[in-house]
This record gives sequence, structure tokens and C-alpha cells, in this order.
Amino acid sequence: MQRRELRFSTLSEVQADLKKLASTSYSSVAKWDLSQVAEHLADWMTFPIEGYPKNPWIVSILIRVMRVTQGKSLYTKFVRNQRMATGQPTILATVYPENASSEKSVERLLTALDRLSEFRGALQPSPLFGELSYDEVVALQLAHCAHHLSFLVPN
Repeated sequence: MQRRELRFSTLSEVQADLKKLASTSYSSVAKWDLSQVAEHLADWMTFPIEGYPKNPWIVSILIRVMRVTQGKSLYTKFVRNQRMATGQPTILATVYPENASSEKSVERLLTALDRLSEFRGALQPSPLFGELSYDEVVALQLAHCAHHLSFLVPN
């Protein structure tokens, strides 16, 4: 089985796909189940609003160098393709153990999607991409959701 070709244009499309996955059976073509994906995406959905976690100083320096040298091109490529390379490192706090029940995790992500769709305050700069407009943050979140949810295939 292969991952889905998935593209989102709006946050409500993500919500609809998430509800479909939660209400039917699915197969995962990667390591994470729906609960793990939902928790991970909910974390990253809230970071632009609440702030990003602090990285160790050496990681912060490396990310800062990448932001200056590659940040805009990485952002453009990721948003355009709505995919990222698999197996890329992420903040370990956003990687969750397998969970038998995904109901709470899905609800947490649905709440985070609603919160971002209604948010109009000041956004926190991304460590990798720097200052982003609201529309740029939403585009990044849509791409991130498409990437991870594409590995969950409804049966």
C-alpha cells in the first residue's frame, strides 16, 4: 500500500479528512498511527501562536544558519509540494508513543485547527523560516498536515 496523494487548500479540509480517518478504519504506511500524527500536528499548529520550544544551543545555531541560507527556499518547496522528505528530524517532544485511543488526540488537533483559523494576533517567528504572515503560517500548516496525514490511508 502506498501513501495518499493529499493536498489541502483550507484548514476545514484538514478537519474533514481528520474526521473521516477518525470515523473509519485506516492503514498506516509509516510508523505513526492517527493518535501520534494528531498529537504531533497539534503541537506544531500551536507553536506559531504560543511560541516554539527552546532548542539546545548548538541546534539553535544550526537552525539559524539554515534559516539565513535556505529558509525561504525550503519554505517555498515544502508549501508547493505539501510534502517533506521522510525521516527528517523533529523536536523529540512532538513525537508521541503509540496510543490505543485516538479520540482525545483527534479532538486536540481539531481544537488547534479551530484556534489557528480564528487567531488574528501576533505570530511567533519560526526558528527555521523566520517571520511569516498569517497566510504563510496557514500554508505551512496545510503542507505539514498533508505530509503526515498522507501516510494514513482509509480502508
